[in-house]
Amino acid sequence: MSMTKQLLAIGSGMSPLLSVLGRHGWQVHHVSDVRQLAMHKGVREATVGLIWVDDKVMRQLDTLRKTAGLFDLEWVLLVDRALLAQPLIKHFINDVCYDFHCLPIQPTRLEVTLGRLHGKTLLHRQTQHGDEDEAGLELVGEHPSMRQLRQDIRRLARIDMNVLISGESGTGKELVARAIHQCSRRAKAPFSAVNCGGLPLALVQSELFGYERGAFTGATERRIGRIEAAKGGTLFLDEIGDMPIEARVNLLRFLQEGTIDRLGSSRSLEVDVRVVSATHVDLSRAVREGRFREDLFYRLNVCCLNIPPLRQRRSDIPILAAHFLGSPAKRMELPGKRFSSEAMCVMVGYAWPGNVREMVNRISQGLAMSRGRIIHAADMGLAENLRTSTLMTLEEARAQAEQDALALALKLFGNNSSEAARRLGVSRATFYRLLQKYQMAEPTLSAANPTPPESRVEKEDALSS
Repeated sequence: MSMTKQLLAIGSGMSPLLSVLGRHGWQVHHVSDVRQLAMHKGVREATVGLIWVDDKVMRQLDTLRKTAGLFDLEWVLLVDRALLAQPLIKHFINDVCYDFHCLPIQPTRLEVTLGRLHGKTLLHRQTQHGDEDEAGLELVGEHPSMRQLRQDIRRLARIDMNVLISGESGTGKELVARAIHQCSRRAKAPFSAVNCGGLPLALVQSELFGYERGAFTGATERRIGRIEAAKGGTLFLDEIGDMPIEARVNLLRFLQEGTIDRLGSSRSLEVDVRVVSATHVDLSRAVREGRFREDLFYRLNVCCLNIPPLRQRRSDIPILAAHFLGSPAKRMELPGKRFSSEAMCVMVGYAWPGNVREMVNRISQGLAMSRGRIIHAADMGLAENLRTSTLMTLEEARAQAEQDALALALKLFGNNSSEAARRLGVSRATFYRLLQKYQMAEPTLSAANPTPPESRVEKEDALSS
C-alpha cells in the first residue's frame, strides 16, 4: 500500500493553496466539476478529499453529498463563514465531512488536519484490506521479531513447500500455521490440524490415513483420515517431535511418495497437501542424539520459522494485554475493565513461561476475579511476582516506556515519522536515534519522509548546533 500523501481537490479558485500543498509533499489530483469525480483516477489513489465551495460546487453539493460516501476518503470542506447557516452546508458537513475550515484559509492549520486524515485513512485501509506484507495475519505485536515473522510468513506462503515451525509451548504455532495457509494459494481448501503428541500409537494409523469398512473389529463404515481430509489444502502436524516413533515410518513414506494407504485397502491414493509441522522440541539435537529420524526431519524442514517467546519481546506485552482484554470482556459481558499500573508493570516484568497462551488465561482469570473496573496483579494470580517484577531499574523502565511509545506512535500515525515525532514531543533526529537504539523498523520512505533518516538527522543536527 502506497504511503504517498495524495489529495483529491474539488473546486476552482484554490490553485495557490494547492501549490503550497504540492511543495509540502502532497500529490494533488484536481477536479473542477463534481461530474468528473467518478471517472477520475485520483478517487482511487487519494487518501484525503478537499472541497472548496465555489458557485459551481454549491450547485452540485447535494449530488456530492449522495455520492461522497462511495469513496474511501476522509473529506474536509473549505467554506465561507457566511454560508455555514445554510441548511445544505450544515447537512453536508454533518453527513460527509470529517472537518471544515472557514475562509480565509490558514495553510499550516489545514496541513495538520490533512496529515492526520492521511494517517487515519491508511490505518483504515490496512485494517479493512490488509497491508501488502501483513494482510490477513492475526499476529499481534510491533516488536522487530514479530514484524519479521509476519514478513517471513507472507514470503513462505507463496512457496508451496513444507514448513517446520519451532517455538516454546504457548507461542502460537498453530496460529502461524493457519496464517501460512490463509495467505497461500490453498486458502480456500481445507486446513486439517493433528495433535501428534496426543495420539496413542494404536490410533495414529487410522487417524492419519483412515480405514475401510471391515478393516478391524468395530470398523462398520469407511473413514477418511486427516491427511486425505486436507486434500488440496494444508495438513498441520502439531508437536511432531512427540509422535510415537513407530508411526513415523508411514508418515515418511507419505512425504516421499505423496500417497497413502487406508487400513484394509490394497489401493494407494494420491493426496496433494502441503505439510506444515510444529514442535517445541529441538529436532536438530534430537536427530544428533538418534531420537528423531534424519530423513524425516529433512522432509519436514524444507523451510523453517521460529516464534520468539514472549519474554524476548516485552515491548509487545502492553499491546497484547490490551488486545486480549477486549474479546473475553465482551464474551463475559464485562466491558470497561482496565489494568492497574502495578498489574501492567508486573506483566511486563513477568517471565511468562506459558507465553501467549498463559497471558490469555491469566487475563480471563483477572476479568472474572476483579471486583471493580480495575484488574490488579492479584486478580490474575500474579501477586507473588509483584515485588520482583516491579524492581526494574530506572534505565530499564525508561527503555521499556520509550519502546512502547515509539511502537504506538508509528501505528497510530501510519508510519508518518514527522507526525509521530511531533506528538511524542521530540525532534525527528531524536525519533530516528531511538528507533535505531531499540532496533525497531524505520518507516518506509514516502512523501511524508522524503529523505533518508541519516540525512534528516545530520541536517537537524546542523540546524540545532
